[in-house]
Amino acid sequence: MKKVSAIMALLLCSGLAQARTYDEIINSGFLKVGVPADYAPLAFYNTQEKLVGFDIDMAKDLAKQLNVTPVFYITSWPTLSQDLTDDNYDIAMGGVTYTKSRAEKFLLSDEIVPNGKVALAACHVASSLSSLDKIDKPNVKVVVNPGGTNESFVNDNIHTAQVIRVENNFDNIQALRDKTADLMVTDLIEGQYYQYKEPNVLCLATDTPFKGTESYKAYMVQSGNQKLLDAINSWLPNSNKQQLAIKWGVKTQLN
Repeated sequence: MKKVSAIMALLLCSGLAQARTYDEIINSGFLKVGVPADYAPLAFYNTQEKLVGFDIDMAKDLAKQLNVTPVFYITSWPTLSQDLTDDNYDIAMGGVTYTKSRAEKFLLSDEIVPNGKVALAACHVASSLSSLDKIDKPNVKVVVNPGGTNESFVNDNIHTAQVIRVENNFDNIQALRDKTADLMVTDLIEGQYYQYKEPNVLCLATDTPFKGTESYKAYMVQSGNQKLLDAINSWLPNSNKQQLAIKWGVKTQLN
C-alpha cells in the first residue's frame, strides 16, 4: 500500500524536472508534499495502512488555503534533501528539524512545534538510562536509523555504547519492543507519543531535551521559492495548528 501511494504520487508528478514556482504550483492545482512517513504522530501509516498525522492534516489545511489539492510523495530521511532538490515535491513536512545545514541549502518556515532530543527506552531499563553518561556504556544497546538528526546526535555523542543501525524509524521502535535494543535517541514529540500509546513498553528515559539539542520542527522548500515560503508563514498564524495539535497530542510549548 505504501509503495502504491508513492508510485501514484510519482506518476502524478512526472515530467516536472525543474523547480516549480509558487505561481506554477497554484496554476497546476496541486501541491506536492514530501513526507518520510515514519514519524508518529506527525506523518505515519496507521494500522489500516492509511497515511495520517498532524503534518498530514496540516498539509491538507495549507492546500485548502492555497486552493489546491495535496499530493503526498513518500521519501526517506537519507533522501529527503536530494528529493526536494530534484523537485520530487514542493514542500518537505513530517518531522523536519530546523538545522543550520538545512537552512544554508533550503528555506525553512517559522516554528511549527518546539522540540529537542531525548532518550526513549524499553521500560524495563529506562530508569537506569537517565543521562548521557549512563547511556554511553559498553553494555547499553542504542538503535538508530540513517539520514536524520537522530543519527547525527548518536554519531557525535555515543562512543562507547553498542550502536545498532537499522533501516528506518519503525525498526527502532520495534527493537525496543522486542528488547533487542535498550534505547533510541528521538525527538521529544515522538517520544511523548510512544510513551502515551504504549505504556509499560516504551518509556522516556529522559523527559527533557539533552542540553544543546533544543530545536523546532519546520517545513522546508527550495531556496528559490521565497514566495511559497511567504505564503506558508502567512498561513501558519491562521491555520488549524492548535486544534490539530490537540487532536494528535502534540505539545506546542516545551515544559
